[in-house]
Amino acid sequence: MVSPGTGAGMQARGKQQIGKVIDMLMEVGPAFPNGTPEFGTLARVISMLNGLMKKSTPEAPKQPLPVPPTPPGAGLGGLPSPAGGMPPGGGGPPLGAPGGIAPGGEA
Repeated sequence: MVSPGTGAGMQARGKQQIGKVIDMLMEVGPAFPNGTPEFGTLARVISMLNGLMKKSTPEAPKQPLPVPPTPPGAGLGGLPSPAGGMPPGGGGPPLGAPGGIAPGGEA
C-alpha cells in the first residue's frame, strides 16, 4: 500500500503552494531596505525555496574517455624489443668513451 501524500500529484500540488509562498515573499521583500538583516533573511529563504522548485534531472553516468589503441612497439622508440629482452647494442662501452684495451692486446 502506498502512503498518502507521496505521489507525483501531491508533489506537484506542493510545488504550486511553494511557488505561491515565494510570490508572497517577493511582494513583502521591498518593505525591507537592502542590506538589513530582514532583507537578507528573506533573500536566503526565497533562494532556498527556489531550490525546491527546480526540476532535478538525473545526470547521465559518466563515460570514460576513449583510449586509442597503442601501436606496436610504442614506448621503445617505435622499435619492437628483441627476443632476448635486452635492448639492442647492450654490453659495449658508451659511444664516445675511450675504448680501453684493444682485442688481443696486453694489459
